[in-house]
Amino acid sequence: MRYALRVGKEPLDDYYSLLGVAADAGAAQLRRVWRRLALRWHPDRAGPGATHIFQKISAAYAVLSDPAARAAYDRKRGASAGAHGAAPASAPAAAPRRRAPRVMLSRLSGPLNALLTCGIACRAPGGIIELLLDGGEAAQGGMIAISMRVKVGCGECVGGAASCFRCHGRGTTDELFSAWLAVPPGVADGTMLAPSEMLRGMVRPVYFRMRVRGAR
Repeated sequence: MRYALRVGKEPLDDYYSLLGVAADAGAAQLRRVWRRLALRWHPDRAGPGATHIFQKISAAYAVLSDPAARAAYDRKRGASAGAHGAAPASAPAAAPRRRAPRVMLSRLSGPLNALLTCGIACRAPGGIIELLLDGGEAAQGGMIAISMRVKVGCGECVGGAASCFRCHGRGTTDELFSAWLAVPPGVADGTMLAPSEMLRGMVRPVYFRMRVRGAR
């Protein structure tokens, strides 16, 4: 189902409806909702047919979890409501800054193993993952969603008890992690980016280094 507002001739997705939250939802509620929806609609679990929905909710969370981006979105949303006779929503003024646009960089998104196989990503020392962007992707910026398996401390035992049914004495388990990155327009070669949120209990945080084709 598509939820959209319209400002003039430009359609504007209703991100609050997409995530199923009220317009005054706080950061903690947004995180909880995002985690639940990401688990439900991630293509690795829901199948390739869910890719479009996953991209939509990823873009919605990327905007609503960023205070400046959310304020700008609320102003557009208020303008749409005003155009239909409703009172526009008020939003605090935000200083302009270069933020990631609400578009998915699809070539750079997907399972990490597939990106490694295609040469789009590679592992660097220190556990860093490098992503190879072309000049257009670096100039435009956008959202990247990458799924991977990471080690998470076992929540059923302390120190890896041999009798633990979950980790079988290893002390860690492999969990599916959906990392999404907000790549700002004009990102420079060598820029380090962290996922918007780490998976709770991760043994080692995951970081990404942007490599721009032709910049070296």
